[in-house]
Amino acid sequence: MKRDFAVMISKILVLVAAVFVSTASLFMIHRPEIPEELKKTQ
Repeated sequence: MKRDFAVMISKILVLVAAVFVSTASLFMIHRPEIPEELKKTQ
């Protein structure tokens, strides 16, 4: 039972981490503009 609970928690944490890594912001709609100075260096 403890193992099942640990597996479930780890799957939830992986999902949450994937959401935060794949989006630039907490909200998927909000995408801040990149300043022109930073665009020139890329």
